[in-house]
Amino acid sequence: MSRHLEPQPAPERVRRVIPARKRPAPRLTLVSALLGITFSAAPARAEKVVYVDVTHASASDTGPGTANLPYRSISEALAANPEPGVTVIVLPGVYRERVMVPASGTAESPVVIRAMGNAVVDASEDMSWSGWFTQLSGDAWVAPVVGVRPKQVFADGARLTESAQPEPALVEAGSFGWFQGVGLVVNVGGGNPASHALAVSMRSHGFLLQGRNHVEIDGFTITRAGDKGIEVLGGAGVKLRNNTVSQSFSAGIAVTNASGVLVQGNHVSGNNHHGIEFRAGVTGSLIEHNESFANAHAGEAWATGIYLANSPGNTIQDNLVHENQDSGLEIQTGSNDCLVRQNVSWSNGDHGFALLYVTGTTLLNNSAWGNATEGFSVEGTSTGTHLYNNISVNRALAPESYCLYVDASSLPGLDADHDIYWNIADLPPVKLGPSVYRTVLDMQAATGMGQHSFGADPRFVNAFEGDFHLKSDSPAIDAARTDLPGWMETDAEQHWRIDVPATPNTGSGTVPFADRGALEYQGVTLSVGEGGPMREVKVRAAYPNPSRRGVTFALELPTAARVGLSVFDVLGREVWSDDRERPAGHSEVAWGLGDRSGGRVPNGLYLARVNRGGESNAVRFVVVQ
Repeated sequence: MSRHLEPQPAPERVRRVIPARKRPAPRLTLVSALLGITFSAAPARAEKVVYVDVTHASASDTGPGTANLPYRSISEALAANPEPGVTVIVLPGVYRERVMVPASGTAESPVVIRAMGNAVVDASEDMSWSGWFTQLSGDAWVAPVVGVRPKQVFADGARLTESAQPEPALVEAGSFGWFQGVGLVVNVGGGNPASHALAVSMRSHGFLLQGRNHVEIDGFTITRAGDKGIEVLGGAGVKLRNNTVSQSFSAGIAVTNASGVLVQGNHVSGNNHHGIEFRAGVTGSLIEHNESFANAHAGEAWATGIYLANSPGNTIQDNLVHENQDSGLEIQTGSNDCLVRQNVSWSNGDHGFALLYVTGTTLLNNSAWGNATEGFSVEGTSTGTHLYNNISVNRALAPESYCLYVDASSLPGLDADHDIYWNIADLPPVKLGPSVYRTVLDMQAATGMGQHSFGADPRFVNAFEGDFHLKSDSPAIDAARTDLPGWMETDAEQHWRIDVPATPNTGSGTVPFADRGALEYQGVTLSVGEGGPMREVKVRAAYPNPSRRGVTFALELPTAARVGLSVFDVLGREVWSDDRERPAGHSEVAWGLGDRSGGRVPNGLYLARVNRGGESNAVRFVVVQ
């Protein structure tokens, strides 16, 4: 989405190799506070289980679908079992098919299609047999067997460009063309294209659901679709979980005119359009815990990480969106009253978070860093916008760009406070309508808005490597407002809010020690001893936190010493202690949540205090069922 800037050269990008991220497990029950909709993660009872295994020697198209006599394809398994309550288990292998789900499930008996291991739905045809091609002219080779125009062709895993040349012999290196009466012409720059793992996108989708209700697609790798990787057209109660979707000609995951859809835990990248998109009447749905990155459209730049159009009343939370061609997250045209919370958006080609022609959007505890233009952009009569507890860092990659930009038409009803704005080049961080504010203080003085916002480096651990956790001296710690509709007691990684003893609580609301931004500071350093860089005891507050079966504290000492660790409940009663000699360097103290009587301590907030000689400090954590 563009507006007031002249065309600029491609922005400097922070590029890195992105490993597969271990995302936190989804909440057992997630309630969208503003929408009043509950998505349950509890598994439904499987009324019938059938198996698919393309590699099994006894697999066939007729089943019966037992583990020993599985189906060969997912489509055949579904066609033979078009009924609610069926669970289709798909074993590892490459499945070259377009899966169209023929029947709906019910809320109590959904249709579940689940990958067990590395099950790949590849919408392309493998054309790595040298006999498919003959040399046409120079490095241009032809495959007459391809009788229809393909949307995409890949060589050595990379997408080739479609040539605009009018003659087959003129197809240039790194491109392909299809010619009536000739077939597919490919030029990989030398040699038979088949020797370059050539793949041709001949199927439109990996999965296509048309008007289906209560269908779950879980755990697949979906690649090289000629249109969209997964597409949902109409229906309700569909759940798309834990899939990896890449190299689609259009969007990776697309939902149109549906309700109660859950898009959760997916990795979406390298698509030729938006990574995840909601369009034309998607309502009451949830996009959470996804990573959408490096999506880019050939030609005009418009591919975003997450995109909504004419889809009101949805929640977008706990997502990572980065290095997309356009904005990280864009909510547009009629997608009113959406809740956007605890997302991290960085190194995108336009905005981090963009609102255009929408009203009533709430943005809570999001983090934006190093996007080409604004961290947060509100334009096109996007009135009634609420921004709280957000962090926006502008790396000054483009002139006249800001941490926060709100155009004049979107100023009515704007409410923004408890935010952090930081321009690393000390340029103006905020523009509201025609007014550019040199500092946050200037904005406050002129408008009276944002009296608890400030300009400061938020002190991320390593933003250039995509680590947006807070350092121990971050001004975002213990500084959020929490008496807001939609504010969460856990952060984007589902860590509970932690009160850092050494940091004054400058926040407000029911939990005055919560942090600003998407990620709550968890690492607490307790000083116990003198001398050298190893004079601290580091405690990962109640790891794991929340604690259900036990908690471990990691200690680091410069020299061997006697160290005491005591745990207290909220009434100040000591419920457990450990006091012994500890070696120099790293050691761990484990507690199984048992009290002095041998029973399990009740749920609640606890304080652990570490002592060495006359020095001590403390950290809080939570025990739950």
